[in-house]
Amino acid sequence: MLGKLLDRRYRIIRELAEGGFSQTYLAEDTRLPKNPQCVVKHLNPTIDDPVFTQKALELFKAEAETLQELGKHDLIPQLYAYFQENKEFYLVQEYIAGHPLSSEMSPGSQMAEARVAQIVKEVLEILRFVHKYNVIHRDIKPSNLIRRHSDGKLVLIDFGTVKQVQMEVANAKNKARVTLPIGTPGYMSYEQERGQSVSNSDIYSLGMLALQALTGKHPSQFPRDRDNEINWRSYAKVCREFAAVLDRMTRCNPRDRYQSVEEVLRDIAKLPKLSTVSPRITDEREVNKLNPLLPLVISCIALAGGVYLFNAVNAGWNPFKNDIDIPSTNSTNRSLPPASPSATSPISQTSPISQTSPISNLDNSSYENLSSFLKEKNWKAADRETYTLLLKAAGSQSYNDGTFHPDEFNRISCADLVLIDQLWTQASNGKQGFTAQKKIYEDSGRDIRKTYENLGWLTPSGELTINTAYDRQTMRWQYIEGRQPNFKAPPVGHLPFLLRDTSKNLDRLITLYRCSS
Repeated sequence: MLGKLLDRRYRIIRELAEGGFSQTYLAEDTRLPKNPQCVVKHLNPTIDDPVFTQKALELFKAEAETLQELGKHDLIPQLYAYFQENKEFYLVQEYIAGHPLSSEMSPGSQMAEARVAQIVKEVLEILRFVHKYNVIHRDIKPSNLIRRHSDGKLVLIDFGTVKQVQMEVANAKNKARVTLPIGTPGYMSYEQERGQSVSNSDIYSLGMLALQALTGKHPSQFPRDRDNEINWRSYAKVCREFAAVLDRMTRCNPRDRYQSVEEVLRDIAKLPKLSTVSPRITDEREVNKLNPLLPLVISCIALAGGVYLFNAVNAGWNPFKNDIDIPSTNSTNRSLPPASPSATSPISQTSPISQTSPISNLDNSSYENLSSFLKEKNWKAADRETYTLLLKAAGSQSYNDGTFHPDEFNRISCADLVLIDQLWTQASNGKQGFTAQKKIYEDSGRDIRKTYENLGWLTPSGELTINTAYDRQTMRWQYIEGRQPNFKAPPVGHLPFLLRDTSKNLDRLITLYRCSS
């Protein structure tokens, strides 16, 4: 599907999501100036029968027209087009540049109640508009709320339209009512699980999202009492009034729930001033694994390491004074890289360096390929290998998913960042690597988007000049044909290319420069 041109207009760039009902892709509109990005949702009716294909088309058109009306709201993606091609249906919608709310809700982390109440209020105001059209979203969850980078507002995406078409087509084929649940387990209400969604099913799902944000627990982890109501209050400190609102939003019986968005908004408006302090992260899964002696062991190692480094520095030791050679895996003298920049650095002020270990997360043999590629001036292979090493240094989930996981991104050690930077710097005579990129960042007034323009990664309008797609089979990012970096004569700071996944916060990549000189 990657690179395919649909409707002689929309070229597929990469896959965004895949489900049992549809596939969603990032695409570019080749008929408009500067080829703006859009989202293409692909639906296959899975019924090879002209009668039912026609029925599906009629339903698809009706649902598309509804989406077109909903898209008039500023916080719902606009519908640009819908069409049929080879008996398969496609929706083309506005692409929202931002990050999912799920990236702000890592397991075990608890949001302040004031922040959660604001999220609830923002989503309710969108749902008020949606419900006026007698539309039920059916899949309110963190990953379907995008924090738009341009203004920080939440945008509601991925309505259950395509799934609804599939269900209606199945009903037509079987000549009987098929109660197919539409939604995500944990966020779905009792009635929704039975395929009988009502408007306050969305209110239930939003309430479950709020409980997840407050407690750090996934909705499926909450115990229930004998009346099938959720027991959640012991996992978070919340004021009585707000807790009462959340209890009523998540009642098992829809008749006991708020009947309309307006009712919830009225009670939200009456809340007293809520706490803005976020509770500390308490992830039971990790805490239970810790050995009680571990803090003592860490303290001893840190003390011993500090004494060693102090003596080594006084003796004039400099691990990067000479050319870098990657030692063999059985080497017993493993050098540490220099310390990270001082607190006066503009980057170090905004980076959580205290959470980053100075010890490399990878063994020395991991860098043999990168060293070899760079010595051969094989910039393309070195660029690919660098991104793989960064994912490995972050953690297993990032490496397995092919993208930096929010919980692991800041775990990339200064040792790994400095070593990668030094290898690139030496091989390119200072023209490539993190240090070269950091200098451009500082010369650009520490404006990250301006930096990426000067690196040749973005156009002044914010469009990508370099673009990638993730190949699930090879588990690697591949460059789109015609959208590759300049490997033959890369401009200063052009490599290594870091913007593989543009759905993540671009500003976050600044932290990769925190250990550069």
